[in-house]
Amino acid sequence: RRAATLKPFDNLTLTGQNNRAKKIAKSVHAIFDQTAIKSCHLEDKPILKSIEFDIKDQPFHISMGEENVEDMKHKVRATVQACDRGQIARDGYRTLALVNHNLPREWRVSSERKEITCEINKLIPISLVNLTSPLSNNDYINSEVHIDDAEIIDNMQQSIGKGGRRSIIDILKYLIPNLVKREVLCMTHPEIYLRISGDGRNVGKKVKHVMITFSILNDKNKLHQPENHYTTTLYPGIEKYEILNIVLEHLIVELRKLKEEGLEDNHGVKWKINLYFSSDWKFLVICLGMNAANSKYFCPWCEVSKEQQGDFSYNWTISKTMDQICENYKIYKGHIQLPLFDMIPLQNWVPDELHMMLRITDVLWRLVLDEIRSRNTWGDKARNVIIEEMKRIGVKFHFWLEVGSTNWQFTSLMGQDKLTVLQHFDLNKLFP
Repeated sequence: RRAATLKPFDNLTLTGQNNRAKKIAKSVHAIFDQTAIKSCHLEDKPILKSIEFDIKDQPFHISMGEENVEDMKHKVRATVQACDRGQIARDGYRTLALVNHNLPREWRVSSERKEITCEINKLIPISLVNLTSPLSNNDYINSEVHIDDAEIIDNMQQSIGKGGRRSIIDILKYLIPNLVKREVLCMTHPEIYLRISGDGRNVGKKVKHVMITFSILNDKNKLHQPENHYTTTLYPGIEKYEILNIVLEHLIVELRKLKEEGLEDNHGVKWKINLYFSSDWKFLVICLGMNAANSKYFCPWCEVSKEQQGDFSYNWTISKTMDQICENYKIYKGHIQLPLFDMIPLQNWVPDELHMMLRITDVLWRLVLDEIRSRNTWGDKARNVIIEEMKRIGVKFHFWLEVGSTNWQFTSLMGQDKLTVLQHFDLNKLFP
């Protein structure tokens, strides 16, 4: 009988190529077993886990034996977590998995992500909120884009007119066991300090969204990590009192309940809840039902006016109270609406330190330039001194003339650069 002639690998179908690779792997596995019997002790239990080889420059990686389901699930879940933290998209991960065969296949990762999502949705369901006055796509053009991911932009555009919310009580019940395990919370002193925050972001050129989050102040070491800020509300739109009043209705009810009754966790432990609010000034005064920050009566805590803010003879203290504002907000000038978070004492409303620092730095830097102009020393020499000093402290900074104008423009400093200028810029070189 004539022996069967093997076809060249390139002439095989994809199924045929895979079958040939499996046949080779099976033969290698058999040889391994025979060699292991001769070369190893019975108690050694050698195991061939995988075989990797190339045929015509086409790589094959074949796993041998039965897969450990628990180990694989743990590995896939860890991969999902890594992709989420590193913001690795599906296509990007698929490419990585092709390069490294030790990584779980992309379909496994996607399947596990869906399973995790289903599990979390059962524990912390997401509800939709209809906005009565949705923001039109064409109402605003964002001057600065914070998020430019095409998938996120598309999702946000499709969700115009709807917001999403999660129960802060559900989230807390989910978080408490791990916080107790990490000794962030103590069951013998069941007290939780919650900070409510919010801000708007630009998604693409024409869409804005607003996010309301909370963090647990007890977790001091991880307070500034993004993953420890938990989203309760998200909607496409702008920071506006009327919209927030609709979207935050459920959260406001929950916060009142937490303030008055505390929180009973899944183990029956009753936790006392202390509430705080912190955001940039704009969002803070909106939630307090006040005029804008540049209005005549701008202070959330006292009755100082614009004309009085430079008068240090006054002893300005927190003279307002939340109870008085809720009873009749019109008794305080500058208040035009009822506060949204009326369950949070006024002394617990704190403007965000970063935004305060950024604004103060802007004012101080403008005063420096105004002082140079007032001394009639504003010229190439002064500008060169500033540029050289910025180079010395490692800050990129430039001056330039506007086209068709005599006005000098300069680089807008970012947060870390502003801090560096505050700490290290030598003003003696400008004002000897």
